[in-house]
Amino acid sequence: MKKIACLIIFLFSLTTFAQQKGDTIIANNPSNLKLKVLYFHITNRCATCRSIEANVRKTLNDYFLNKIELGVIDVYVVNCELPENKELAKKYDAYGATLAITSYMNGKEARTEDLTNWAFQKAHDAEVFVAELKTKIEAYIN
Repeated sequence: MKKIACLIIFLFSLTTFAQQKGDTIIANNPSNLKLKVLYFHITNRCATCRSIEANVRKTLNDYFLNKIELGVIDVYVVNCELPENKELAKKYDAYGATLAITSYMNGKEARTEDLTNWAFQKAHDAEVFVAELKTKIEAYIN
């Protein structure tokens, strides 16, 4: 019994540790889904990669929280180096910092747009990044 309790505590601490690394998956209601926003990162990140994540989170938190809560938008911020994210990273060809948005129509994946190059170009101007990403997201969900 003590071994099982120790194993449960160990697994719980691993889960907590992984969450502290900044990974986020929010997928609320597949029937309402219109857009997935996916940001992949590696374990050791540069300032630009951290800026991209911060700008994505700011855009979603400032303008789309209600759409996330309703399940219109799903959010994935994941480390593509972790084994549990391997298949998802492969699907989006994410081998490092990658920003993608995938639209959904009638519950089916419709189109994926790779925004990685755009994100790296805009990463250090948060105001422009947030405004332009907001416009891109609105175009998909409206």
